[in-house]
Amino acid sequence: MSKLHMPLKDVISSHVVYVNPQDTLREALALMVENHVSAMPVVDARRHCVGVISVTDLLGMTKDLSDELNALSESGGLDHEALVEKLEHADLLTEQVQGWMSPDVVSVEIDSTIEHAAKQMLHNRVHRLLVLDDQRRVVGVVSTMDLLAALVDVGKDWKG
Repeated sequence: MSKLHMPLKDVISSHVVYVNPQDTLREALALMVENHVSAMPVVDARRHCVGVISVTDLLGMTKDLSDELNALSESGGLDHEALVEKLEHADLLTEQVQGWMSPDVVSVEIDSTIEHAAKQMLHNRVHRLLVLDDQRRVVGVVSTMDLLAALVDVGKDWKG
């Protein structure tokens, strides 16, 4: 079997950090920093995915706060701690995630292939996909790095 036809379930990360729509942006940002992620699914009480909150969403609210922070986001050199510091001063972190999340979730199903996931990433211009079951519950996340590692036989230990 071609590696492109490998089941996605063999390469996804099943450890998923998520937030609820009613959580504050402070809680969401703390989880992102603590878990070294730049985006998280937003799930309701039944664990159905209702959106995604990302560092990019949070940066959108800081545009007027600092030229320095905007320069960081444009150069790709985002420092999570700098973002936290700027947001703390803006009192925006008390707002709920649901007001800032993106309801447009780019996802694939658990029975998808690596090829299908890669095509979805290219088509939607994203670096990660949520992996959902048939009830729209999050069962994992797959990133471009996960797909590349699978294609070159590095395996799940590519990070370390």
